[in-house]
Amino acid sequence: MASDDDYMAFLNKANADPMEGRAAPQSTTTAAQPFRATEQGVEVPKVLSQATQNEFYVSDADEPFVPVALRWEGGLPDEEGFAGLIGHWDPKGAEVEILDPVDWDANGQYRKVVNAVRRAGEGNDVRVYRVVRDGVRVEYWVVTTDKEGGRLVGVKALAVES
Repeated sequence: MASDDDYMAFLNKANADPMEGRAAPQSTTTAAQPFRATEQGVEVPKVLSQATQNEFYVSDADEPFVPVALRWEGGLPDEEGFAGLIGHWDPKGAEVEILDPVDWDANGQYRKVVNAVRRAGEGNDVRVYRVVRDGVRVEYWVVTTDKEGGRLVGVKALAVES
């Protein structure tokens, strides 16, 4: 018959952390970390700061739009280039889809933010990037390049799509 000490040793072993004694993974970038929307020294256009006040993307989470301002030379990036720009943990394997703003906002619900992005780009093309974070969370980035070049500007919002 087992003693109380034997039974306690059994319970302690069964409840032990299976990762105990193993090195933690080296990667510090995961789906839980936010993507980079702004960077030091890159000014957010005032029209975007104003347009994002009290504007929310309607999904299961109803998250606010936030301004985007990142250094970027050239035209609008392709999917992999965009994933790298925002600091995706796996730019080559990122699930990024490019959408036309009219298709993304077919009902005109986000006309205010799309128009603000157009004004920030002074008429440059506007593109929507749909970036998958995990199974149900995606981010929509409505962006353009500024007239002088050197910046990607716009807005983004988190959506929960169950």
